[in-house]
Amino acid sequence: MNKEIIKAISGRTLAYTILKISGTFVGGSAIGLAFWQSCIMAAAVGVMEIAEEMSRSYLNDGQITTEEINASFGKLVEKHDGEN
Repeated sequence: MNKEIIKAISGRTLAYTILKISGTFVGGSAIGLAFWQSCIMAAAVGVMEIAEEMSRSYLNDGQITTEEINASFGKLVEKHDGEN
């Protein structure tokens, strides 16, 4: 994998993790979790969702292209927006 692909995935992972945290920590607090526990749980879920999407892209043809990254993160954002 080249550096541009890694940079794109890393930056978008951070952005998606922030989306997950901002949309989830209130719910965790409502069920009695501490703020930091809710944040960690949301971040872990976000990272696993990204790992799952990237794995699917890689399994298709043994590589991850910029187009596949764009499509994968687009799906994740649509899914997140649909949940909120």
